Amino acid sequence: MRILMVARRYPPDVRSGTETVFENLVAQAKKNHEVRLLVGWRNSEQGLPADARRVHLRGASSWPTLAAAALREAAEFRPDLVLSNSIEVWVPGLLNAIIVHDLNFGGSSSGAGVGVRAREAFYRFRGRQAAILAVSKATRRRLLEIGLPEKNLHLVRNGVDLARFSPMPPPGVEPLRLLYPSRILPGKAQHLAIDAVGRLRPEQRRRVRLSIVGAVADAIYADRLRLQSFKQPVDFAFDVPDMVPFYQAADVVLFPTLMEEGFGYTAIEAMACGRPVIWSEQPAIREATGGIGLAVPPDDADALRHAIWKLVENPELRLQIGEEGRRFVEAHYAWESVWQRYEEIFAQLRGR
Repeated sequence: MRILMVARRYPPDVRSGTETVFENLVAQAKKNHEVRLLVGWRNSEQGLPADARRVHLRGASSWPTLAAAALREAAEFRPDLVLSNSIEVWVPGLLNAIIVHDLNFGGSSSGAGVGVRAREAFYRFRGRQAAILAVSKATRRRLLEIGLPEKNLHLVRNGVDLARFSPMPPPGVEPLRLLYPSRILPGKAQHLAIDAVGRLRPEQRRRVRLSIVGAVADAIYADRLRLQSFKQPVDFAFDVPDMVPFYQAADVVLFPTLMEEGFGYTAIEAMACGRPVIWSEQPAIREATGGIGLAVPPDDADALRHAIWKLVENPELRLQIGEEGRRFVEAHYAWESVWQRYEEIFAQLRGR
């Protein structure tokens, strides 16, 4: 089968869970199919796959720019299927499958503003034209709530690279390493993690150190975090090329996001590395983790502080949760199994 795969963002130009997922899907697809990859870029095209077709996306006009590029590539490549990580891409006359990770649109919640309602209307419009692949039951439920037709919705969860994201013996040496790995933006609530550590008693703070790691999506917010962390046991590593060493060097991973997550990829990567996770209580994250780890109410620094201290004080619990989490991701998120689900959906679409 000939597959045109399209992504608005792609590593290393932008690196987050969404881009990591699509990068792995491309690798899986190439094992058995002829693939053409079209990717957008904003910061730098250096490091993008050599065989990828690339389009420079600028400003608010990026959506039609990528859609037009997909039309041109489809006319030349003549694919059997278009698999897109970008809701704006649809090629008339072909089978189209679009992956939807969440509906938060980059903010702290799905909200109800005019811009959000307009985007939801566009999702409804696109949902009548293409197969929509939701990465969780929670995302599928949200899509149904905003009016997408059920017959065009398919559930296919994300996978994780179990070879790369693999357990290492936890450091276990004080100060214990707390890690929050995620894009740096207010919705991910790195400020909440710093606040929770700051609320520990002085003798408790001496026993931990928090690392904030990830791609900077909001430079002003990153500066605010630096100011907030003054005289706190906090360090930063921004725009790192590889998150795996940070997971493996951590004792506990934090994920107190305020965004309405569609899956919770940070938690799954941490679990793959055998690390216990403290995560924000949300349907999609609970679904993705199987409830493994410690859940805290969103936007509750005191609850997060209590959960951190519970794990700091209990190395046996840290080890138990870490081992249970690794077994769970091995059973549910191997990429080979995930891609098989994609193949089943493609066969259904072609059969129609």
